Amino acid sequence: MSILGSHSSPSRGSPLEIAAIALLGVASYLIGSITPAYYLVSFFKKSDIRTVGSRNVGTLNTYHQLGVEWAALVLIFDAGKGVIAVLLPGWIGLPDWAVFVTGALVIAGHNWPVVLRFKGGKGAATLIGLLLGILPVATLIAAVPGILALILARNGIVGLTAGFITVNVLVIVAWIFGFAWLVPNPGLLPFLFSLLLTLLVTVVYGVSIRGQLMEAVRQRSLRQAFYGS
Repeated sequence: MSILGSHSSPSRGSPLEIAAIALLGVASYLIGSITPAYYLVSFFKKSDIRTVGSRNVGTLNTYHQLGVEWAALVLIFDAGKGVIAVLLPGWIGLPDWAVFVTGALVIAGHNWPVVLRFKGGKGAATLIGLLLGILPVATLIAAVPGILALILARNGIVGLTAGFITVNVLVIVAWIFGFAWLVPNPGLLPFLFSLLLTLLVTVVYGVSIRGQLMEAVRQRSLRQAFYGS
């Protein structure tokens, strides 16, 4: 089922509609702020996940702290937040562009949760959920090179980079050739949705590893950027 391009509203732009979008935005932020990685590590290891390992409140750090089973649970939960944020506007008949609001704010909630004093995760799993909700076929196809890159490089950032690049390329291909089976209603809106949210997560990751990036520039080493010292 298409998300972008499938819903319209006869009262587009009305005060009531704007208010509904604003409320959904707040709800999306609060949904994003629920971070199971923090609570699981706190419960089982009696430690703050933001002070151990990579200090990221997400799937990969949960894997290093608690193992694959709990990491899988965190991945499913965080991705589920993204799926819900995509579906919310359509459930009440709001215009397509409302997805930009709910999508951006669910990631913002994950990355900067008010309950954790605005120190959360990076938003990758939540972005995966957003893309699954709006571009399911393209996202599943992009998962193949993403997983292969993860296995070969043994690095989560490399795998995510490969997957996110692939899904954006697929959206462009669908737009050019009109492949509706690949991207429902291919066009500018799905492309902007995918690109802008990918850029948001990329910037957050870039800021988090800025020390590694600066060292990589000094050493002219791509490996340094992804793996550190």
